Amino acid sequence: MVEGHAALANTAIPKVNISAAASADEQPEVDISDEEFLQFDTSAVPVIITLTQVGRHYIVDATSEEESHMSSAVSISVNRKGHVCGLTKRGGEGLDPSVVSDMISVAQHLSELLMSRLDSEISAAEAEIGDDEES
Repeated sequence: MVEGHAALANTAIPKVNISAAASADEQPEVDISDEEFLQFDTSAVPVIITLTQVGRHYIVDATSEEESHMSSAVSISVNRKGHVCGLTKRGGEGLDPSVVSDMISVAQHLSELLMSRLDSEISAAEAEIGDDEES
């Protein structure tokens, strides 16, 4: 997910201007800029934290080997405000509501740390690109 979030933040699309047609029979004029670009606003894009339960413990971003021993896993989507946007559970065993609540708290805390780190890395990459363009 981190790579996808960073890729969106670094993606630019050409600016497109569409002028209305003079009459209903004419096609509108479309101008696609070669110089102006728009970037995606990723400020509202949530991150997804997956917690996998193995025995009494749960693991963040478990490896495939760790997942092979899981009783269940919960993926929690959290936005910048710490609000849960979505939750999916997989695996055959049920989860006690207190465990789910604890997993949500962990995911909210980790998402805050992850977004902060991601913002720092994106800013550093943008600064590096800016330095390269000035050279």
